[in-house]
Parts: sequence; C-alpha cells; structure tokens
Amino acid sequence: MEKKGKNTSQKKNLAKMQTVKLNDCRVVVLKLVDELLDATSMMSNSPSIKEQWSIHLVIVNLLSKINQLEAEFDLKPLSQRNDQSIEKLTKWATKNGAILNGVEIHQFENNEYGMKATKNIAVGDTLVTVPRALMMTEESIPSSPLWKLHSQDMMLRNMPNVALAIFILVESLRKDKKSFWHSYLTSLPVTYSTPVYFNVADLEALKGSPAFEAALKLNRNIARQYAYFKKLFQLSNDPASVILKDTFTYEYYRWAVSTLMSRQNTVPNSDNPTENVSALIPIWDMFNHRSGRLSTEFVKSSNSCVCYADGDFAAEDQVFIFYGVRTNADFLVHNGFVYPDNEHDAVKIRLGVSRSDPLYSLRHRLLQTLSLSALAEFFITPGPFPIDGKLLAFVRIFNMDQKTLKDWIQMEENLCLNLTLVDGTLDPALETKCWEFLQVRINLLIKQYPTPSENVGNLSKFQQLAHTQIQLELDILRNALEYVKQHLDITLKS
Repeated sequence: MEKKGKNTSQKKNLAKMQTVKLNDCRVVVLKLVDELLDATSMMSNSPSIKEQWSIHLVIVNLLSKINQLEAEFDLKPLSQRNDQSIEKLTKWATKNGAILNGVEIHQFENNEYGMKATKNIAVGDTLVTVPRALMMTEESIPSSPLWKLHSQDMMLRNMPNVALAIFILVESLRKDKKSFWHSYLTSLPVTYSTPVYFNVADLEALKGSPAFEAALKLNRNIARQYAYFKKLFQLSNDPASVILKDTFTYEYYRWAVSTLMSRQNTVPNSDNPTENVSALIPIWDMFNHRSGRLSTEFVKSSNSCVCYADGDFAAEDQVFIFYGVRTNADFLVHNGFVYPDNEHDAVKIRLGVSRSDPLYSLRHRLLQTLSLSALAEFFITPGPFPIDGKLLAFVRIFNMDQKTLKDWIQMEENLCLNLTLVDGTLDPALETKCWEFLQVRINLLIKQYPTPSENVGNLSKFQQLAHTQIQLELDILRNALEYVKQHLDITLKS
C-alpha cells in the first residue's frame, strides 16, 4: 500500500511539473508572438525585395522557436489521409446528397489522389453533384462555435477567407462532438506544397521570379495572422477561443490556410446571388487540374455544384478538370504545383512613371486616355505575340518627348488606340527607342534569376518546384526577347 501511494504521489508531481513546463512554454510563446507581430509590421511603404527577404529571415527565426515550443504541447495530430478515410468521405458525402457518376476517388501511382473514370465518359457528361449543405462556407459559421467571435472581431468579419481558415480549425479541433464535416476534414492532406511550407533554401531558390515576392508576402501575412489570433484566443472566452486557446499553433494555421487556398471555389451567396462566397466543396475538390475549359457550375434550382466532363475519358483514366485561367506563379503560390503545359502562363513585369519626371502630368494624362495607370503591372506571355498591346503603349508613352506627348493628347481618343498596335504607323525613332527599352528591361529580368542547378535530382521537392517555375519563366522571357529583337531589326532597317 505504501509503494502504491508513493507511485501515485510521483505521478502527481510529474504531472504538476509537466503543467508548469507547459505554462512556461506558453509564456515564452506569447513573448515571441509579440516579436512576430513587430517583425511583420516593420516594413517600409515600398519595400525592396532585399528588405522583404531580410524581414522574412527574422520571421523564419521567430517561427522556428515558436514551432519548437508548440511541439511540446500534447496536441491532437491531423488524421492521415488513406484509403479508409477516403472511403468514409465518399460514404458521408453520398449519404448527404452528393452524386458521383462514373468517377471515384483513387490513389494513382505517384501516390496522389484524384478522380478515376469507372466507365467511358463523354464530353458534357455530369461527373459530380454536390449540394450546398455539404460545403464549408462563411455562411456555415453562424451555426458553429465561431459565430460569437466572428460577430465581434473585425478581421474575421472583413476577411472571409481568414474566417474560413479559422472555421476549418474550429471544426477540426472541437472536442464537444464530432463536426458535421469530420469525414471531410479527416480526408484532407496533412501537409501541402504551398510556399508557407518552404524553408529558407527552398524559398531562396525562387529568387528572380515574380513568385518570389508573392511567396514572401504570403508568408508574412500568414505569420501576422497567426500572431494576431494566438493573442486573441488567449484573451477571449467565447466558444471558439475555448477550443483554440490551447490548441492553436502555427503548424495548424498554415495547414488550414493551405487547405483553403489550394481547394477553394466560389458559389453564389444564399442571400444575394449576385455576390459569391468562398467554399470548400467536398468530393469536387478531389479533381486534379489540366488545361481545358471551365466545366463546373452552380445550379440554382437544385442548390448544388455540378461538374461536367470537359473532354472524353476512357474507363480507368484519371479524370481532370480545368481550374481556370492562372499563371504558374499563381498555381505555385496558392495551389502548390506548377503545370508545365499551362497555355495561360505569363511573367509579370511592373513599370511605373516617377512623379519626379518633369513630364509626369503629360504622361499620366495620355495613359489615362488608354485606361492605364502611372504604376502598372503587365504580363509577358508565351507564344508568337508575347508583348501585350497595353504594355507596348505604356512603353511608348514612357519614352515620348514633350512635343510628341502633346500631339497625342490632342488626338481623338480612338486614334490613341494606335499606340497599342505592334505595327502602328509611329515615328521610327520612337519605335527604336521603345524596342531598345524592352530589350534592356527583359535582359535585366533574365539576369535576376539564379544560375540553374546542374543536379536537379539533389534538390528538395520544393526546390524542384522552384526550379521548374524558373525554367518556364525563362523560356517565356527568352522567347519575348527574340520577338523584341526581330521588331528592333525591322525598325532599324525602315
């Protein structure tokens, strides 16, 4: 009896020590969170890439310390996706009104899940129907533990996607009862390939690409949101904060945000069908992407999302859908993949007229005639015509002298559209100047990229993604450079 009492006492002491240790960890985490909030708010108004990278390194260092401490908490692990969880997802979805016609969820040879044809499918066939009741949207929040905090917190009210990410966590981590979406949430991947999972070396491999700055901004925003909510849940006692007070971690938050970014679609708002709300659509989000045409619609009469085949598929084939017109930079940052055959790919180029330019007012006035701003982003595209007409017009206006600007301003508005034409009848000297400007600018863009790795096989999974992205962008820029050189030669000969 004495030995038993001694063991019980030791266990109590160990539990007490563990509680003290965890409380100490929480105190340190909150101090680091304060530093994280400061770090994510220290940027200047127009930060350079160098400044953004420097701040990112500070953020990474703080998050590394936070992750180590939060790993000490006894938290519920995310459910591993497997055939059993996929089977439960399908049963739950069909029980609640989803219809799969000639397709099923399948794990393919590369271990990625997707949709497989169970019969021959013809273009236009209905593949999947998902009723609104199965979807996770902001409209689901009023019936959840998040509603009270949502009605009080400005960030949750004004940023629907942030609210939806927190909603995903509330439903995943609630302990009072199983969420209605339990079978869906436990079938999701436990990790993603979005840039919030990139380490320093992975992200550095993207330097030179427009995706690099977008990835830095994404990481910064997610870190700031995490820090904001970490403090909020500690200071609040609403039902959602009670659930997340001791369970909300950076690891969980980046998972929820990546789940939303990589899988969301939009559906009409129930109260105002002219507006859309973001939605997670179970079953439908198992389709992978390929080029094609949009083939999903929301059918008002049945209050459901319906997906049709955009091509013919033989039985046993993987069935793909088209996610929409996006560049590979968008796919990489928000979906975590790169699609080499993307016919809608492009490289973003940012141009601006300085307010210190003596001719700024004239240039700005002529730019407005063409609905262009003095600071604008354009896209260089693949194919035979990589230079967009509006980009060409901007460059021409940027390079005009005072007399030429005044002459064009006095012209009728429709005549100004000639500035967008590649073969417009313009002054040869100005044309030469413009094509030379583009040549220099594109060469500068190419030089910003890192030297390609000679041994791609030794790169991490994320570095390989970055390598593919950069090679695709360099192909676009080199094609555009050749196009510019051809037009420059023609102009010089005229």
